[in-house]
Amino acid sequence: MADINSYNIVLTGANRGLGFFLCTYLLQHGHSVYALLRKENRAVLALKREFADNLFLLKADVTDQTQLRDAFHRTAGSAAAVDILINNAAVHLEPTPPDLEEIDFSVYAPTFEVNAIAPLKVIAAFLPLVRKGKRRLIVNISSEAGSIADAWREREYAYCMSKAALNMASKILQNRLGKEDIKVLALHPGWFSSDMGGSGAPITPAEAALKVGRTILQDWHGKDIIYLDSDEKQLPW
Repeated sequence: MADINSYNIVLTGANRGLGFFLCTYLLQHGHSVYALLRKENRAVLALKREFADNLFLLKADVTDQTQLRDAFHRTAGSAAAVDILINNAAVHLEPTPPDLEEIDFSVYAPTFEVNAIAPLKVIAAFLPLVRKGKRRLIVNISSEAGSIADAWREREYAYCMSKAALNMASKILQNRLGKEDIKVLALHPGWFSSDMGGSGAPITPAEAALKVGRTILQDWHGKDIIYLDSDEKQLPW
């Protein structure tokens, strides 16, 4: 069932997990998705066959500015504007987080590069099209793990610190881009089963994508909230 308004949406990390199911949800609701991914897989190619006219697969590493510029130009070749930009791509390089003395610090820089710095690179690349959009919305998929006020973990430094950095980036972006009537959200999608979330999570990626999709498609302009979960509850910084 299509929404009354059809949007052009840029989505990173669209080939698996939350990104794949969010891509599916948006396509099913009549939107066009420009999906940035490092590599294609069977699932996303099947989705492309089903939504041939509305799904555009753009191979790009979100950390590579040259590839992002190329993805921008390919998007601009078929879309006059980008209505919503969703930074979903992320990594968790400590599947079994070690205690402080056993940390492998070599994963820290890559974690920050993908989770905190790459979203800024994506936004910088696509901002000219976002400025022309109907929705003028940027969504950074964050996490409750980025909340300093609610921090409860004793490990997972890299992931939590990177999401806290993404939250700070989101606040600064809102300070700057809000002057142009562009809304920025840092959205916690909930705990769902995935490579990052593990098998013990209470919901599936498809269920998380349903809630995230509904939240994203609402009108957030004029609301002070930036950091929230998919139940639309404001989270503490």
